[in-house]
This record gives sequence, structure tokens and C-alpha cells, in this order.
Amino acid sequence: MALKGLDSGEATRFPTFAGRTQTWGKVANQPSAWEVYGTNASYSSMGVSTSDPYTGTTHFRVACTHVSFLSAMRRSFGADFSETYLSFMFKFDSLQATPFFYLYTSSMTIVVRLNVDANGNLLVYAGSVPTLMATIPAGITGGQWYNIKLRVKSGTPGTLQVRFEDGAPVDCSGTNMLDWRYLLLGSPVIGSTFAANYDCIQVNDTTGSINNSWPTSPRIPTALRPTSDTALTDWIRNTGNNDYEAIDETSPDLDTTYLYSQVDEDESAFGLSDLSEPANAVIVGVVLTIVAKRADAANLTPLVIRGGSTAELAQVAVGSDYMTPIEVIMELDPITSAAWTQANLNATVFGFRNEQV
Repeated sequence: MALKGLDSGEATRFPTFAGRTQTWGKVANQPSAWEVYGTNASYSSMGVSTSDPYTGTTHFRVACTHVSFLSAMRRSFGADFSETYLSFMFKFDSLQATPFFYLYTSSMTIVVRLNVDANGNLLVYAGSVPTLMATIPAGITGGQWYNIKLRVKSGTPGTLQVRFEDGAPVDCSGTNMLDWRYLLLGSPVIGSTFAANYDCIQVNDTTGSINNSWPTSPRIPTALRPTSDTALTDWIRNTGNNDYEAIDETSPDLDTTYLYSQVDEDESAFGLSDLSEPANAVIVGVVLTIVAKRADAANLTPLVIRGGSTAELAQVAVGSDYMTPIEVIMELDPITSAAWTQANLNATVFGFRNEQV
């Protein structure tokens, strides 16, 4: 499987956009793949916003309003990557000369850094001691969404190609590059002010037969959330009249409403809201996000059900708290083993089985 991640903040809408003073870490009681870093709550802000998304309902926003402070957020996609293709949308409130995007190793050594200068040029740096590899005359201005795509391959030297607004790849290779682990938005160093917005992040590697090269310009829609119960209702709700209402909140409310099971092989499944995209939309993958915790040793088996057929996906481990959402990526429809269609997605119910271990 080559698709390693899709993210616009839509799944949990955490962390909420706010000013913060903290070193790298997650925001308490806000389950998310993202960690944040800020040095002054009055000047350093980062998180998920609904103010001006490129598509869907949410986007990431990072802002720093004083040159003596910094503001950033980062996440991994579960591995160190030697070769990947990435795509993301970005927009500045107003043009400021600043770094705004990084790839880092697991020990926070720089692999790639992107800057914009006061003339709207895109500056591409690479290597553990960042070396300017290219100045791309991009004409970046404030208030406009743009797309950047990267091909990043570690090596001595590594390979780095950059596409701005789906233009021809600009070769920025020539310096040694390490495997990357963290994708970082904003800037973890002091010295600049900025307000930057990001959306529709996609990460591919080269391990599969699809999604193993340049992404198309992705659109991440509003998340599809539970809207109905099905005949599978083994799990028990702690309150309310319908099971789905215990897990349908826009952002997880943790121990306020939830479903629970203490019985091996209990199953529950739910109908979701429909996707409503143009008929010619291509679905590159579906990410099922599960926010769960365990009191004892237990896993979950995700279930994909349609038309009398059930696909059981690989078991996933459940942590002891809610803070790391489980992301189950399905490049292909597991029932047909073909690309997802909008009709099939809208006819599918999703669920899970308790697996005591």
C-alpha cells in the first residue's frame, strides 16, 4: 500500500486553533496525530481551524505574531520514509518572508525546508545543514491558495523535486538527505512572523501498485460521520437512545458519550453520512479514524459491510488512552478489491469487532 496518509484536520478537528506555550507534545484531552510547539500563548498559535478551508470544513492554521517567538505543529505517518511523494495546499494571510514547511528525521534533523521570500519566490532548502537548492519564481501572494508537491528520496546525494501549481518538476537534488519522519507546519525557529494555512495533505510512498507517484491535487471533503445504527449492535452505549449518537460528535467528547464492550467478538456497525462529490471525482483512498481506549488487553477488527458481504480488515491495537486516533487506510474497496466508487462508499456501513487478547 503506497498511500500513507490524508489529513486536513477533519477527522477529530483537534487540536483546536489556539495560542499556546509548550514544548513538543499533544494538547491535553484533544485526540490527534498532531503535536504542537509554541513559546508564547499571546503570540504563538496553531491547530485546526474552520475559518477558511480549501475544501471540506477544516484546515490547519499556524501563526506567529512576534519575531522573538515561534509556532509550529508536526505529525508522523507511522514510519521513517526513504522515498515519498507529498502534496499539500497552503495560503498566507499576507506575504511574509518566512520558512513555513519542513520535513525532519526522528531526531529532528532537517531533511527539507521550504521558505517564501519577500518577492513571493519559493526557496527550497535540503540537507541537515540546510543548503539552498533552488529559487522558484512562484509569484506567491497573500490570500491565495497554492499547491506544492514534493518528491523526496534519501541518499548520498538524495533526490528532491518540487512542483508548484502542477508545473514541471524542478530538480533540487545534489545534497545528502536522510529518511524523514515528521512533517512540520509553521516554523520551529524564531525570527519571523507569519499566518499560514494548510489543507489537503497527502503522502504516498513507492511500495504499492497505485498511489505510488505524484499525487493528483487532492480534495479532502468534510468527514463522513455515523448517522444510523444497523443490525449489529453488540456494543453498549453509556447514555442516549441510539448507539450511533454516542460516537457521532464532530470532535470526540471522550468519556461523556461512548460505546463499550467487555465481550470477545462483540460487533457493532453504523451507517455514515453520504459523500457528495462530482460524478467524475476519483477516490484515491478512504481513511477510517477510530478514537478508542482499552481497560485491558484488546484489539479492534475494522469491518466493512455492503450488500451481504463483509470484509474484515487487519486487527489494530488499542491504546490505554484516547490521545492517538487509529487511522485505517483503504486505498481500494476491500469488498471489490477495486477502486472506491462514490456509490459503493455511500452504500457501505463500517464497524468494528472487539478482540480480547
